[in-house]
Amino acid sequence: TFLVEELKAVFDPKGGYFKRGGKFMPSLVAEIGEAIENHMRMIGLLKSDLDDHQKAFIEKKKQEITAQAKKPEASHEDDSAFPAGASLCGKCSTKAVIYMDGCMTCLNCGDSKCG
Repeated sequence: TFLVEELKAVFDPKGGYFKRGGKFMPSLVAEIGEAIENHMRMIGLLKSDLDDHQKAFIEKKKQEITAQAKKPEASHEDDSAFPAGASLCGKCSTKAVIYMDGCMTCLNCGDSKCG
């Protein structure tokens, strides 16, 4: 995992970019590190950061917020699975932070300003 962390920490001096789904990538090298990390999770070498209960809770809240924010003229520019008004999460670099239950909460990783 040391190699993955080092790859993901490489920043492009010209700036990064947003992948489809709203995830920020600081460089192409960081995206390669992300791909390796995802593969390691998929084959079972790395454990997921969230347990099953947390994943189910986040999915439930994501569906609630998405149902509330349904708009008839949805833009097809951003194929994000998160609400259009979501902001960038500092922990997982995904545009998935919304105001929910009195706190700013990330629908991707579960990070919350309230703890």
